Amino acid sequence: MSMNRYPKEIVLKDGSEIIFKPLDHEAQKALLAFFEELPIENKWYLKEDPTDPATMRKWADNQEIGKTFCVLAWHHDKVVAHASLLRRLRGGRKHVGRLRLMVARDYRKKQLGTWLIFDMIRRAMELGLEKLRTDFIIGVEDMAINATRKLDFVSEGVLKDYFRDDDGNYYDYQIMVKQLHSEWSDF
Repeated sequence: MSMNRYPKEIVLKDGSEIIFKPLDHEAQKALLAFFEELPIENKWYLKEDPTDPATMRKWADNQEIGKTFCVLAWHHDKVVAHASLLRRLRGGRKHVGRLRLMVARDYRKKQLGTWLIFDMIRRAMELGLEKLRTDFIIGVEDMAINATRKLDFVSEGVLKDYFRDDDGNYYDYQIMVKQLHSEWSDF
C-alpha cells in the first residue's frame, strides 16, 4: 500500500483545485470544523457524533492501527469532504470494506464525491478487499445512491423503516455493494 500518492491534487468540473490528504492527528480540528458546519439534516443519522472531539481522536487512532483509512478533501485551508474506508482486521468480514462519504453542500454535483469514491476503491483493492459496502438513507441520500449505482454498486437489500429522525419520520435503509477485483484493467 502506497501512501506516497498523497497529497493528491484533483480538479473539479467547476475548476476548483482540491487536495486529498489522509487524516492525521493534526487535521482533527479541521475535520471537526467541517462536521460542525454541516446542517443537521446531513448528520442526524450518523452512528457516532462527528462534532465530538473524542470521535475525531478515535478516527485518527483507528487510522494509525489500520482499521480505517480516511481521506480529507481540502480546498485552500478548509476540509470540504471526508471519505472513510472501514475494515475489520479479523473474522468473517475481513474481506469486506465499508465506505462512508460526506461532501459539503457547496461542493456537491462537482464530481468530488466520485473522485473520493475512486480513491477509496483503489485503497480497498490495495488492501486486498473483495467487496465494498456502502449504506444510505432513502429519501435523504438519493443523490449518493444514484452516483454509486453509476459506479457499479448494486442494491443488496433495503431495511424498511430502519431509521427514525427526531420528528418521528421513518426512513428506509439501502445497502449497496461493489465487487472488487485485484487490479484495474482497460475495457
